[in-house]
Amino acid sequence: MSSLFIEKKHVLIVSDDPRVLVEIKMELMELFDVRIAASSSAVLTALEMYKMALVIICIGETPDKAFSVFYDISETAKRKGVPIIFLAEKGSDEDETTAFAIGAVDYTVRRRGTVNALSSRINLRIHASESEKRMLGDAGGLSSPSLSPEDVLVGKTILVVDDVELNREIIAGMLLDINGLALEFAANGKEAVRKFIKEPNRFSLILMDVQMPVMDGIYATKTIRRLKCENAREVPIIALTAAVEDEEIAKYLESGMNDFIKKPMVYDQLINMVTEHCF
Repeated sequence: MSSLFIEKKHVLIVSDDPRVLVEIKMELMELFDVRIAASSSAVLTALEMYKMALVIICIGETPDKAFSVFYDISETAKRKGVPIIFLAEKGSDEDETTAFAIGAVDYTVRRRGTVNALSSRINLRIHASESEKRMLGDAGGLSSPSLSPEDVLVGKTILVVDDVELNREIIAGMLLDINGLALEFAANGKEAVRKFIKEPNRFSLILMDVQMPVMDGIYATKTIRRLKCENAREVPIIALTAAVEDEEIAKYLESGMNDFIKKPMVYDQLINMVTEHCF
């Protein structure tokens, strides 16, 4: 008997608060393919890499930051036909008025424990946007074709950090299918820091295991981020972990990691994650 596979819609959550990113991602990931971003530049990268269905900008204690992100990404989002909604921690009539005035398609207040209501609202805005595109014959609303992993990763070097040799071999088996991509390996965080200091501009991305002897992934990430050398604050660092509870993920993001991949890794998820952060 054949089964019908329904692809999850890509939804991007934007916030400068790691805990908010974690909480909302965990709430929505069963229904959507959820990406997270903490800056305008990260949003623009995701918009270019993927056919996003919706962008959610979270409004925290300083609404001006959220509105600034909107201004930074609005032209690209409009060109890609991606609607933007604001999700506020606390409701404000003034913020709501501003959100609609600058061009957001929706403004809603986050209420913990009401995931279904938020998901329904997201689906409503996605369907409305897709209906509008169909009415316009998709003119000006479609994203350009996504780049392939080979297009993005050719000439790049990724540092893979894991104390288990089998894990390093599995990752190598997944990534070395990509022509033009080079890998470097480290067996613990201390070795990873040493390799990064020696050639800071060599690495386009670091895949960092969390639980390791000698120096764990969180401490290694903090160490790299504090370095004065080039690329120390810019290089994407992705956590490799089996622990994906809210509190744990918040620790990863607060340490300076950009995202996480759950172990055991799925091939498509790893390739997509690496490609997105190396773009």
